[in-house]
Amino acid sequence: MHFVAAKEYLRSQKADLAQQELDSALAIDPNFVRAHMLMGDLLTQQKKYLLAIGHYDRAISSNPNLLEIYLKRADLHYKLKDHQRYILRDMDAAIRLAPDSAELYARKAFYLANTVDPAVMGADYAQATTAITKAIELKPIAIYYYYRSKYKFESKQLLSSLADVNKAIELDTTKASFLAYRGFIKFMMEDFRSSVGDYTRALTLDPRNSKYFESRAYGKFNLENYESAYRDYSTAIDILIARIADKKGRIHPEDPLNKELRETLLLRGMALVQDKKPYDGCDDFERAYQMGEQKAQNYIRKFCN
Repeated sequence: MHFVAAKEYLRSQKADLAQQELDSALAIDPNFVRAHMLMGDLLTQQKKYLLAIGHYDRAISSNPNLLEIYLKRADLHYKLKDHQRYILRDMDAAIRLAPDSAELYARKAFYLANTVDPAVMGADYAQATTAITKAIELKPIAIYYYYRSKYKFESKQLLSSLADVNKAIELDTTKASFLAYRGFIKFMMEDFRSSVGDYTRALTLDPRNSKYFESRAYGKFNLENYESAYRDYSTAIDILIARIADKKGRIHPEDPLNKELRETLLLRGMALVQDKKPYDGCDDFERAYQMGEQKAQNYIRKFCN
């Protein structure tokens, strides 16, 4: 009864009452697995992560065959930036319980590819590639090829990375992010014309993405098509200004939108300088500097004096 009452209180967003009921349930049965799990969930919502892990630990001790507990504990270790071995221990335990789950292999790959604590262990793209390859064997869907492409790129396997993102696009032509990532790979391979083409296709699917305009502009810049690059940078700047205005108030100088706007102003300024319009370019450098972009000083010294 206490456990049922706790669930009802949680549905009603009465966390204190839910916790009291769970305490009562666990006083009666200290090995009540579902009560420990629900308490862990409640404490996670309250950002009491270490206490939550303690309850997940006790749930696993009482029943080591419930897959979802391992996933909850793995997520918490990731949130706490704990050593990867704790996360991978839980993921491997979950995979042993469901060895045919592509989603579990993909999740393990994600953890491997994302740094938990750089001082202890960084991203392991080789193992991430192995894990996502297993996911592909079980379920060959576009998103898994896309992620494997990213892991291979980070391992400097550019041609193999390109092949995987091509496969992702073949399987799903509706994802702007796939096309944009292929554009990025082609840019890094210095195939600027093809890169511009991919970003153009991505923009047909996501026409208000400032980063796609910036990336296409940078490809055009490298093709020495400075006037067209200027137009793309200008569109990106207009989009960013509109998004900042939507926030209805001053934003912090280190807000990601503010930083992106400053950097795009610098890039547009360089396009103007290369297009033999240094005065207009210097206006952009000065504007970026007034917004807090310290790098703009170097541009001003080099091009505006």
